[in-house]
Amino acid sequence: MRKLFYRQLVEARREMLSIYEAIDLTLHEAVNAFVAGDRKLATKAMNKTLRIDARCANLEALCYNLIATQGPVASDFRLLQTIIYTDFCLQRMCDKVRRIARAAKLRISSDIELPDELIELVGQEASVVYRVMGTAASVLVVNDLGLLRVLNEQEESAHGIYEEFFRAYNRMAAVQLGDDSSYDDLRRVIMVSRYLDRCAQYAIDAAGRVMFLLTGQRMNQVDLAKFDDEDLDALRIPSGEGVLLRPDVDARAVAAIPVEEVPTELKRLIESAVDEDDLEDEEPDAEEE
Repeated sequence: MRKLFYRQLVEARREMLSIYEAIDLTLHEAVNAFVAGDRKLATKAMNKTLRIDARCANLEALCYNLIATQGPVASDFRLLQTIIYTDFCLQRMCDKVRRIARAAKLRISSDIELPDELIELVGQEASVVYRVMGTAASVLVVNDLGLLRVLNEQEESAHGIYEEFFRAYNRMAAVQLGDDSSYDDLRRVIMVSRYLDRCAQYAIDAAGRVMFLLTGQRMNQVDLAKFDDEDLDALRIPSGEGVLLRPDVDARAVAAIPVEEVPTELKRLIESAVDEDDLEDEEPDAEEE
């Protein structure tokens, strides 16, 4: 039974990473649909978010079932808590991706013309958000606590473009529309910048949970700034048998994320990822306990 439990822990972690990859790729599609005015691509992205929602719900149910039936303790329990919290962040990210896709469809159906400057800013913001999500994926796969500080710097860049988007919008002359409903449509369309900003923050929140998994401590961005890489490594505590962290295998779950958007270490792991079947010899043998 315990060996099965450990296998389920590994599979739950892999599914978490695979869902993260799916959200990243769907965000690309939603943004491309918005920038290009592609209704078909927007619909495709929306449909994908519904399937992702179902996967998130199944993952959450699995984790709570393992807690209820297996009574995990120590690092096994921290891993399940981390997966559940990350799954919560993924659900929120998926919602924002769906809203971006809806905004793309609304922009087309309502024939809303946005100034080129705003469209370009959305594209710029999305490029930074992709890198934030790529770095967050690396934290989740590689378990590199030092990358959490890099994430904070990247998030500031993304948030800066988000603020510039609305400053640019406020500088523009008031748009003359026919009725209040048309103004509501316009507001929903320009909120796409806000949705991107939230995607970046949810990715950072998910990555930050790795601190709790590896150290048992909860730290915010201010706390992290006080530690260098050696200090962070010294905070790590031993993991139990069920917490089988294999970056060389886990990288396969996020291999479809564009390599130019991920840090060097994750890129290397993706290019040389080990097949999952190689885990057979690495699993803890609970029958020997």
